[in-house]
Amino acid sequence: MNKRGQTLILFVILIPILLGMAALVVDVGLIVSKNAELKEVSKTIIESVYDDAREEEIKDLFIENDLPVESLEVTITSGGIRIQNEYEVDSIFGSIIGIKSYDIKVDITGKMIDDKIVFE
Repeated sequence: MNKRGQTLILFVILIPILLGMAALVVDVGLIVSKNAELKEVSKTIIESVYDDAREEEIKDLFIENDLPVESLEVTITSGGIRIQNEYEVDSIFGSIIGIKSYDIKVDITGKMIDDKIVFE
């Protein structure tokens, strides 16, 4: 029997699978990165405005950091500051399989405990 070409067939079958896995890794990395960015910016904003917090100032800080404010909800109480925000990130490779975008959401509350801001 002639066994020439078997490697080529295996290669042709495996390349789309490997490219699909690589695309998935890129999209998951994008989601994790954007989620971490939104959380860190939210925490930093809470820390910087905690003593004299105003909703407009918080929105301005989100805008300065190039983050959307369409879904931004800020709750300022005597117990702390709560920031809820969400936005969509366009998919890089997910559009190949029908996923156009991913929802990134954050809900962080900063409270002052023993002269230190603690996040929940």
